[in-house]
Amino acid sequence: MSKAIDIKDLKELRENSPFSQLKIQDDTVLYENSSRLACPGCLRHMKHYCYYCFNVMGMERSKVPFVKLPVPLDIIKHELESDGKTTALHARVLAHEDVRVFSWKDMPEYEHPERVLMLFPGPYKQDAKKLSDIPRDSFDHMIVIDGTWRQANKIVRGTPLLNKVQKVTIEPRLTSFWRFQDISVNYLSTIEAIYYLYVEYSQAYELKPGQVYDGRYDNLMFYYKYLYDLIQYTYSKGEKKNKEFCRRHKSDYIKDRKPGKQVEDGKVE
Repeated sequence: MSKAIDIKDLKELRENSPFSQLKIQDDTVLYENSSRLACPGCLRHMKHYCYYCFNVMGMERSKVPFVKLPVPLDIIKHELESDGKTTALHARVLAHEDVRVFSWKDMPEYEHPERVLMLFPGPYKQDAKKLSDIPRDSFDHMIVIDGTWRQANKIVRGTPLLNKVQKVTIEPRLTSFWRFQDISVNYLSTIEAIYYLYVEYSQAYELKPGQVYDGRYDNLMFYYKYLYDLIQYTYSKGEKKNKEFCRRHKSDYIKDRKPGKQVEDGKVE
């Protein structure tokens, strides 16, 4: 994905994006600044943001959204989950005042784990409750597990502290994630899960009866929307339009492909 992109050529795809109705800050700056630069903190070369220092790269911090969250969030990340692939770091960059990232082995010891809510977006949620069924004054912190289903399951089963926290679930939704998993179309990427968690928080605690969610946390999807649109463009109109995105993903993932078109195997770089 190294060639320059004509923003006008991208316009139709962006307008038809599943995120086009969200109140997300314009992401043109990401298309205009696609070079890898040395992070001033760790000197690693990164594009858009540093996976380790969480610095915004290639532009002023003011060019990307800042999201203020009503409840602080800790992301507990499995050590084998790649820093360069996880979407969880989007939340750390965009909501840097309220989001922390820990590896599993270095996760904090919560003094009052019973006041922590853990979102565990897997298929086994028998003892989890919806936010609307949890008193707001019963928690002051939230946790999201970042990893594959097997990795996340291992974290929960292997961490006695997490048996003491409250468990929360969100409504099932279709994922727009581009990386293959064979569990369910409702198995969300980590940033999707975080976003919907705060949407449902707003609906449960911040809005008055009859009020409609107003998009206040939509900017959590800023980088995710960009990546989704970029992949769609690259494999339908761009430099990889004659290549297959991923044989294992659902067949209609690239939206602007003509049915039955034969393409060679390929992958996202």
